[in-house]
Parts: sequence; C-alpha cells; structure tokens
Amino acid sequence: METITAALAQFLAETGAGNPRSTGSPTAVIELFQEYLNGWAHEDLTPCERQRFEREYAENRRFCDIFDARRIQPHHLNALLGHFAVRHGPGTKGFLQAVGPVMEKLATWLVQKGFWAAKEHAWYRELVGEKPGQQLVGCDEFVRLLWQHAEAHAVHAPDDLPDEDYVDEEFIIRSVEPGKLHLETLLGGEDIVLTLPKALTAKARAGWSVNLELARLRGKWRVLGVGNVYP
Repeated sequence: METITAALAQFLAETGAGNPRSTGSPTAVIELFQEYLNGWAHEDLTPCERQRFEREYAENRRFCDIFDARRIQPHHLNALLGHFAVRHGPGTKGFLQAVGPVMEKLATWLVQKGFWAAKEHAWYRELVGEKPGQQLVGCDEFVRLLWQHAEAHAVHAPDDLPDEDYVDEEFIIRSVEPGKLHLETLLGGEDIVLTLPKALTAKARAGWSVNLELARLRGKWRVLGVGNVYP
C-alpha cells in the first residue's frame, strides 16, 4: 500500500517540486498540506479506521504514514484553501498565490492516479469553485492595509468603557459599500457598521471573515486591533 506521504512525494516528482527553499514553491504548499492532514484529517475517520489510527499513532506513525491517498478527501484540499493556509502558512504573497494552482494540480492528479473517482472531483469543484485560492491574496492585501490604517490612526479605549461598546471577535463582512463595512458577529447580536477609507473598503469582499478588536467611541466604532482575514 502506498502511503499518503509516498503519494505526495510522487506528485511533486511528476508535476514539479519547484525550489524547496522558496515559500512559493509546490513543495512548501504540499508540506503544509501534510501538516494539515497529520494534525486534523483523523477527525472524520470511520470507527474502524480510528482504531487503526490510534494503534499506529501510539507507535509514532502519523496520519500520512498510516493511510494511502484514497483517504485524502475533497474537503481536505478546501481546508487548505481557507483558514489553514492563512493561519498556519508562511504568510508570503508567493505562498498564497501558489496554494490554489497546486491544489488544482493535486485534485487532477488524484483522479488520474485512480485515488479519486469522478464524484470526488465533482465534490471538490463544488467546494472550491472555478478559481480556488484566488481570494487568499486579496484577503492578505486587505488585512495588511487594514492593519496599516489601524496603526496610523491608533486610538486608546478607556478602561471604564461599557461592555456594549467593546468587542473582540470574528466577524463576517455582510456587505461592502464605499467607505463602509457592514459586519455581523458569528454569535449573532448587533450588526456593526465600520467606517473606513474608500480605498480600503474597495479591497474587501462580502462573505469574508475578519478578526477585529473594536471600541465604540463617541458613537463611532474604531479599530483597536486586527487579526486574520479569511475567504
């Protein structure tokens, strides 16, 4: 049985590994994909597979060294194209640009090698759309500009700020209009309108999620801190 580790090495050998020292290389993308699989892919194992995983994991074998490439699922590729690439990747523009094309090649390769049937590839396409990973670079550009704006317009929230005037959590960008972002929290509650320069809101897209620390000062929400942005 060919393990996932061996299959991914074969994928790079056949499709191109790039410069292993470059964060924008296929090698860098596949290494992070293996990190994701080893850390999280066990969560959707069948009971029988889990017994095997736990037995062999106790012998210091990791997910990619236990299962073959048929255990790679379309949602695993999709996970790399979202939160995982942003949160755990090197954060370079080259890397974010490479994630989508490499996952596209991998999906095609898995079909060609018989690890996926047509239904898996159709599921993958449904999850990622026609241009997977395209928004990763846009998210990165937006968060960098937002961070620069927050730094240039730093504000101090008083210690006695009422609870209803302070929030630090993940938001969904519900809609965008020139100079304004309409935000909603993942847990519900009051929608927030954040006023920003038009050049900055032009970089945002509805549906993205963003981690923000906000304070309402003199009736207006202000940015205190900026975290990650995810497509």
